[in-house]
Amino acid sequence: MNFFSVRTYNFRNLENTQININAKNIFLIGENGQGKTNFLEAIYVLCFGNSFRTKIDSLLVKEEEKEMAVNGVYYDVEKKEDGVQNSIQFSIVKGKKTIVLNEKKIKDRKEIIYNIPCVVFSHDDIFFVNGSPDRRRTFFNQTISLFDCNYLDNLRKYEKVLKNRNAVLKNNDREIISVLDMQLAEKGIELIKTREKITEEFNEIFSSVFSKVSDFDSKIKILYKPSWGAETDIEKIKKILSSKIDAETALGTTLSGPHRDRFYYYMNKKDFTKIASTGQTRLISLALKTAQAEFYREKTGKKPLILLDDALLELDKVKKIRFIEALPEYEQAFFAFLPGEEKIVSDKKGLFYTVDNGVIRER
Repeated sequence: MNFFSVRTYNFRNLENTQININAKNIFLIGENGQGKTNFLEAIYVLCFGNSFRTKIDSLLVKEEEKEMAVNGVYYDVEKKEDGVQNSIQFSIVKGKKTIVLNEKKIKDRKEIIYNIPCVVFSHDDIFFVNGSPDRRRTFFNQTISLFDCNYLDNLRKYEKVLKNRNAVLKNNDREIISVLDMQLAEKGIELIKTREKITEEFNEIFSSVFSKVSDFDSKIKILYKPSWGAETDIEKIKKILSSKIDAETALGTTLSGPHRDRFYYYMNKKDFTKIASTGQTRLISLALKTAQAEFYREKTGKKPLILLDDALLELDKVKKIRFIEALPEYEQAFFAFLPGEEKIVSDKKGLFYTVDNGVIRER
């Protein structure tokens, strides 16, 4: 999928206008805080129906305004010659979010997340490496959900059972908990099996990408460690859950399951994140996102749209160029650069824009 244009209305600090983005490469150049990230965020909400920066939709509305909208016109690459255009709108009016695809109102975000595949490279991606276990799980949930709708369905069902179980734990109703344990084990096993399979497949691409962008001879590997260990038998997992029931009742929360699974980055049989420098950690995060895009392409045969949001700041010029060269194949890419940084992509053709105080002007 490629975008022709995007129109913003009361979105963050951006000017209310339509921007032509009918090119393979779009370059946004400006100082920090001028609106480059806001524009990338506008593209992202059209792809996924939410932001990669916040879970609070109201923050997307320009200050002192009560409504906002982003409209995008795009085409399916395979049908470009037919002149078929598609439209998508994301809006917030009176606090209510609405998504409309080709004049049809979308009831569930799941209906659009496979519509315009998008991978964003953000400065906060570093938390997928050195952040909490929850942040690491989020990355792998995203990676799998990009191409596997069954996994997304199972994840949602598991989280619903987990929420119910936690609520029941607070009331110490052990009869109901027993029923929920069965449901939690069933859905949890499905998630674990998928995570194990995908982690093994993903590792091949990830290790290769990291070798290309780093100076390390040793390979880095992702280790997945389920909270329930190697168990995939429902009855045995129910026993694990039962063994923790006293502590769980006291705390009012479920202490084991896929929501407690962990991912580690190992090199030479050691947890590399414990000794990695900030620059090395950044390289891992960049390799993760690059591998995510490449993995999606291998799984679906489709090239994703890429958003690169000031994610190269800690890298020297050589590593920045090396990373750009290692980017996977993409249908369309948006690059956000500080003034002067765009020189590292001097060999790429596309549309160049200056971003200043929310105003986007073609160079």
